[in-house]
Amino acid sequence: MHINLKAHKINGRQAASIALLDSIIWLWFHQINYTSIFSESVLAPNIAVLPSLALSTALAVGIMHARWDVIPKSLRLATALGTPLVLLGCVLLSQVGNQSDTLATALSLALGVACSLAALLRLETLAKCDDFATLAVALSGSLMLFYVLDLGLLLVPREVYDALVVAAPLTLAVGSSHPAPPAARSGPLPKRMRRAVPVLVPFVMGACTGFVVALGMAAMAVSPLELFTRPSPLFLLSQLLFICLTIVTVFGLDLRKATYFAGTSLCWSLGMATGNVANETLLTSAQHLIANEAASFICLSVIVIFFAFSGIWINSLEKTIVTSTESSFERIAKDAGLTKRETEVVQLLLEGRSLRIIQETLFISEGTARTHTKRIYAKLGVHSKQELIDFFKGKLTSEQAEK
Repeated sequence: MHINLKAHKINGRQAASIALLDSIIWLWFHQINYTSIFSESVLAPNIAVLPSLALSTALAVGIMHARWDVIPKSLRLATALGTPLVLLGCVLLSQVGNQSDTLATALSLALGVACSLAALLRLETLAKCDDFATLAVALSGSLMLFYVLDLGLLLVPREVYDALVVAAPLTLAVGSSHPAPPAARSGPLPKRMRRAVPVLVPFVMGACTGFVVALGMAAMAVSPLELFTRPSPLFLLSQLLFICLTIVTVFGLDLRKATYFAGTSLCWSLGMATGNVANETLLTSAQHLIANEAASFICLSVIVIFFAFSGIWINSLEKTIVTSTESSFERIAKDAGLTKRETEVVQLLLEGRSLRIIQETLFISEGTARTHTKRIYAKLGVHSKQELIDFFKGKLTSEQAEK
């Protein structure tokens, strides 16, 4: 494969540590955003959904405009340390008889922004996996640990439960000195690739999955008997597949991680908001039940489609990269005055082929291959194969930056 995906090994220690960190913040995110013991008693009266969504949208748009590759360490630490303080303020406010509407709204808005940042930081943590096999193991381990941690929360006293939920965001500070590796791509993504199906699919899947989860009235278990029904395992799997697809796209295309994650997270949030609005319009319990079943069916369909068409999607991703690279290469060769045959010779030289291999591949004599090489060097003003490589590498980099 020509795309930047490795799957030749599994780093067990890395997979285990990332799975643990991910499961903690994943469980926390569900406890805060969906119906749970904590959210019902602490957050429900104070949530300002639309203003929080507006601020989170502005945050995501700002990150995309800034074209970040990784979340700055300072912002990661501020999120990890500030979010528990916001939650602690919500807890204290819920215990006060005369609540301040202004303070409640401020805490709600701050929590909305914190949740958006936490979602981004979760994706960036998972993106530290240095190969696809490790990512797959980490995501599988995260799902299993999610249930283990959920069961643990249900078994501890309520005071300990609240304290753990409040303190959970501190895990976002772990590994802040070692962010996900930066993208190898220099310059913005070419316009042709921005509109390619593999780039757009995670955005669409994020919006659809967020809508389905909200429509399905995701809720956390309030007893061990509800552990595998609230939330529905289908909802959790659909979220994992969305995350997997997003990270695979980032790896495959060498995209700026924080920028792309901000876009996909924004689509998820918009899907959630749309689902919440649709949920509020379903007044009867029968309609809610139908909506929940429909959402489960759609989640299952998404999972089936994901696995059924993953091969086609990967091939499309590879074709997108190869086509874009080849078209740029041919355009540079044409601008340099190379003939079609000389362009074929250059392509083989850049692949490290010898004159004898070029002769056999193109069915020409060794003398003709040598003559083509001399003419190529003269037209490009280079004197060695390394200078030839540097010439085309520099041109491709400049072209991507201009786009």
